[in-house]
Amino acid sequence: GVFSPSTTKLTLKWVSLGVALLLLLHWGAPSVDAHEDYMYQENRQQQRRGSCDPQRLSSCRDYLERRREQPSESCCNELERMSPQCRCPAIQQVLDQSASFMDSEDSWINQRRGRREGRGRREEQEMAERAAYLPDTCNVQEPPRRCDIQRPSRYSMAGGSF
Repeated sequence: GVFSPSTTKLTLKWVSLGVALLLLLHWGAPSVDAHEDYMYQENRQQQRRGSCDPQRLSSCRDYLERRREQPSESCCNELERMSPQCRCPAIQQVLDQSASFMDSEDSWINQRRGRREGRGRREEQEMAERAAYLPDTCNVQEPPRRCDIQRPSRYSMAGGSF
C-alpha cells in the first residue's frame, strides 16, 4: 500500500490536532462576543456624546477656507457637541480635506490658465491658524480651546507639484 503505518499515525496526529484547535476556537468564542458587545455599547455611548466624524464639521469648511470671516453657528454648535478628545483630530481632518480639495481645484484652474502656481504659503498658514484657534473662536468652554494643527503641505500629498 501507499500508506505506511508511520504516515497514517502522522496524519491522524494532525487531524486530531486540527479538531482540538477547532473545538478550542469554538468554546473560546463567547468571550470574544462578550467583548464585542462591550465595544458596541462603548460605541453607542460615543455616538450619544458625539462621534469623531469630521463630516460633522463640514459647516466649518467655509471659515477654514477663508470664504467667511466668522465660523457659522452650526459649525460652532457641532464643535461644542463633539467630545474634547475628538475635537482637534476632526478639525485637522477637515483642514486636510479642504487643502487637498483646494489643491485639485487650484491645479485645475491653473491648467486652464496655463499657470502652475497654487495657493500661497501665507494662505496655508492662515488656514492652519484658523483651524488651530477654531474652538476658541467658537467660544467652546471646555478645553482644548486651541488645537495643535499641522499645516497641510501640498508637497507631502500625492500628486503635489513643485
